[in-house]
Amino acid sequence: MWYIKFLNICRSLLWPSRPEPSKSRKIAGYRLIFSGFSMLLIFTLIGAQSIALALSKPKTSNHSYVTINNKARGAILDQKGRILASTVPINILYADPKHIFNPEEVASALLPYVPKLDKPTLINRLTKKGRFTELDRKLTPKRHSAILQLGLPGIYVKPATIRIYPQGREAAHIIGAVDRDNNGIAGIEKSQNETLASGENVYLSIDTGLQTILRESLDTQIKTFEALGGAALILDVKTGEIMAATSLPDFDPNHIMTSTDTARFNQVTKGVYEMGSIFKVLNTAIALETGAIDMQATIDVSKPIRIAGQLIDDYHPIKGSIGLAEILVRSSNIGSAHISQLIGSETQKNYMKQLGLLSASPLEIVENGIPLVPQNWSDITTMTLSYGYGLSVSMVQAAAAIAAAGGDGHYIAPTLLRRNANEQIEKLTIFSTETSMAVRSMMRLVVSNKIGTGKFADAPGYLVGGKTGTAEKVENKGFNRKANRVSFVATFPANDPAYLIMMMVDEPIGQKHSYNYATAGWVVAPAIKKVVNQIAPILGVHPVDITKPENSQNLLPPMMLDGKETVYASF
Repeated sequence: MWYIKFLNICRSLLWPSRPEPSKSRKIAGYRLIFSGFSMLLIFTLIGAQSIALALSKPKTSNHSYVTINNKARGAILDQKGRILASTVPINILYADPKHIFNPEEVASALLPYVPKLDKPTLINRLTKKGRFTELDRKLTPKRHSAILQLGLPGIYVKPATIRIYPQGREAAHIIGAVDRDNNGIAGIEKSQNETLASGENVYLSIDTGLQTILRESLDTQIKTFEALGGAALILDVKTGEIMAATSLPDFDPNHIMTSTDTARFNQVTKGVYEMGSIFKVLNTAIALETGAIDMQATIDVSKPIRIAGQLIDDYHPIKGSIGLAEILVRSSNIGSAHISQLIGSETQKNYMKQLGLLSASPLEIVENGIPLVPQNWSDITTMTLSYGYGLSVSMVQAAAAIAAAGGDGHYIAPTLLRRNANEQIEKLTIFSTETSMAVRSMMRLVVSNKIGTGKFADAPGYLVGGKTGTAEKVENKGFNRKANRVSFVATFPANDPAYLIMMMVDEPIGQKHSYNYATAGWVVAPAIKKVVNQIAPILGVHPVDITKPENSQNLLPPMMLDGKETVYASF
């Protein structure tokens, strides 16, 4: 072969069997040139291989952990652009066990810089099978530098990202959280995962300032009345935007894995409950809209109703006959039940459907409760539903329905996403202007009149209207009279409702200052007043002189209450 001949020639030139003395110097020169060329070739090959290794990408099968997504997950912001969730760069400390020859020695050197691990755990990770084992996800620059100076073989650092929630617990149930790979697992993080993963930001309807006020007010009442928890929201009546939503107990999404199932449960959107007497607002609105009753009619509420083995009575018995306004102001179950019979089951069911109470809300969140709807819409169902029993819905659904009845008559599906300034809002007209005006006037009397159940919610100058509600909790297929959810729904200002606040406290215990009462009027109404006083200036709602005609022109003229008293809805 040709290369054998070439090697023989080289050998004869460089290493002849008996070189002549005259040719020895020439042969030595050949040898020196050949050696230099060989060394140059060897170093060139080594350098080329080193460069190739440095530039080459690791094999996916063995080193998939090195792959980094360069597109950062989009941020979640409140309606004013304040950051609720963001992605920040971090360094991950990891080991390749195959490159660690003395795990004991490496563990001893590394131990001071991995405070979350003890030595046995560290050794276990350094000796596990595979090519990757994580040691720390949040490596500070100081520890990073110290570890690099150790020069430990098999110990590496790679850049990555982590999701952080600057507001902590504020709106945690709405925002949600991500897993270790930055994939949404709850809340907006999950429902908007595709958008966020593509790098786009998501703006919520939530206002962080209002959120803080609402959460603190609810938390105070829960602690004061030794309750299990509670929930609350603020709704923009004109747009359907949920401006604040809180569920207590809650959790810190920065540490979601340490939270309990109870803390992670969203009572605002996921939980469905029988809402109690706040549903009397809907019963009243439907009755007026259908002509089943008018403002001048009266109903005898002196006798409890017995039907299908059940007794319908009032918390505070009322003598004789009272009008529609007084039925709502005094929160009469008997009066509401009689009115529901005038409305009829089919009509009631149809309105419940139009108000979005018979199916899940289209809310942009995965934790969205499905209503528990009666299978048989019987007469007793119609009666009990008139004062909030027999139909379980989420707080968001109840708030949107009452916003229609006590607002301008339009139903707007609630949203957690910020609406654009020029966005066309889909509105469904449910109640006439006359009906909604009458309803909000009566809601105002619930708060402003001395016999109203919600007088502790009155925030002077802001024309708060509302309705109390107490619902016994279901236990063992029956009702526990000692375990109640108490709630209050309020709109303001009553002459032109712009905002709705709803708050619920779970199993409050009567206190000395409440004369051992644990009703909505004592537990929740004071918190509503506090919230209105704090958020109204932020929202640009100014206090007004409620005695001036121009401030009460959108409310009903004088009505009769307590059989003799002439009252105005505005004061």
